[in-house]
Amino acid sequence: MRFFKDRFFSTILILTVFAVHGCSGYNKILKNPNAEKRYAAALKYYASKKYARSTPLFESLDLPFNGLPQEDTAKFYAAKGYFLMNDNASAEIGLEQFTRMYGRSPFSEEAYYLRAVNLYQMTVRPELDQSNTMDAITAFRLFRSKYPDSDFGKDKDYLDDLIDKLEKKSYLSAKLYYQIEDYKSAVIALRNSLKDYPDSRYAEELSFLVLKSSYIYAQKSIRRKQAERYISAIDEYYNFVSEYPNSKYKTEAETIYHNSLEYVQKRGINVDDELSK
Repeated sequence: MRFFKDRFFSTILILTVFAVHGCSGYNKILKNPNAEKRYAAALKYYASKKYARSTPLFESLDLPFNGLPQEDTAKFYAAKGYFLMNDNASAEIGLEQFTRMYGRSPFSEEAYYLRAVNLYQMTVRPELDQSNTMDAITAFRLFRSKYPDSDFGKDKDYLDDLIDKLEKKSYLSAKLYYQIEDYKSAVIALRNSLKDYPDSRYAEELSFLVLKSSYIYAQKSIRRKQAERYISAIDEYYNFVSEYPNSKYKTEAETIYHNSLEYVQKRGINVDDELSK
């Protein structure tokens, strides 16, 4: 038993010594005043996919390589290193700076693409703020306008995913007004969502919710406003059934229509005349 304990602690000691020695060796490289040696080491670490080591070395070359041919290489690999380590915030800083400062670099095309992908990776679920989604869409469109024949990204259409996220955000935000029973605001928000995304996969539900919100808003209105608001609900019904004649909401839509029509007719109002005004 003692033998195994001694062997275990010996192994830990050896690994610790190697780790300390390794770190010590790396720190010597990092502090080496010879920029070319730091550059060579950074390239070697990068090729070995040791980005946590290559990136600080590349960043240490900012001043020594200023104005030299290696400047854009060091800058690009530093930014890409952060990207490959999934440090999106640091990658965004590096890639944004690179695309702004090194437009003629041979790395420029890849840098524009990686920045767009990096922003894509920084997006959050549709319920939350979509600023990064908007930025990613802008970045992909800029990339495609600058490099329309690029092979980067041809295997995946990120733009479709991003637009889908905005579409769902719009749908959820509009539907929220209906869910909290603010029907007047719901009608406006639901219509705006349809206007912004007319081909949305949520379009049928949104259209029905416009109708239903209009109807409930009429129900909850003061008496002198009800007739005109029921007429608005009837108008929304006509819009809905013309667009979705075989909708899964058809039965409920017809109930809304008949109830609204009955209310208006009891007050001697001609719906056709009102709608034609």
